[in-house]
Amino acid sequence: MALSVLVTRQNEHSYTARALALSGVVASGSSEAEAIAALHAALADLQNRSHIVQVELPIPSGSLVDDPWMRAAGMWADDPSWEAFQQAIAEHRDAIDAEFDEE
Repeated sequence: MALSVLVTRQNEHSYTARALALSGVVASGSSEAEAIAALHAALADLQNRSHIVQVELPIPSGSLVDDPWMRAAGMWADDPSWEAFQQAIAEHRDAIDAEFDEE
């Protein structure tokens, strides 16, 4: 896995390296290479001690659910004529494409 790293020169003999995806993980060194190596070690240690979990959050009012487009999303999911509708669209597009091919 590759991570983007922001390397910052603090002064002539001090550098910091920060993983952009995990901005709280910062390492320092007297050279750019040393700061990157220290960050690599810190990230490897974090990876060995950590795992990812999923957390469900309630959807607050004023969110995408209140978006009128989102309220309509999936409204045809159980419609028995959906496949026929999709087929009619495909046939119409094919007819339009055939007209352009003839020109």
